[in-house]
Amino acid sequence: MDDRVVIGQLVKSKSGRDKGRYFLVLSIDPEKRIAFLVDGEKRGINNPKKKNICHIQVTNVVKKEFAQKVKEGFLPSDRDLRRYLKSGS
Repeated sequence: MDDRVVIGQLVKSKSGRDKGRYFLVLSIDPEKRIAFLVDGEKRGINNPKKKNICHIQVTNVVKKEFAQKVKEGFLPSDRDLRRYLKSGS
């Protein structure tokens, strides 16, 4: 399942307090099967949500602009995160 999760992908939480919320994948630790998720509101760029990959539902939406910025080492603002999420969920 972790092969399907990529940086910049729009995902939906399947369990926990944040069940039903949409996030963007900021980074992935494939060995521990953990994804670090951000939404620009409760989980900003400086405080990502650590979530087991089996507890998220992946979508076919990948925010390429966001992914490119992250891969280049530039972290977008929380305002940008909200804009990316608004245009995709």
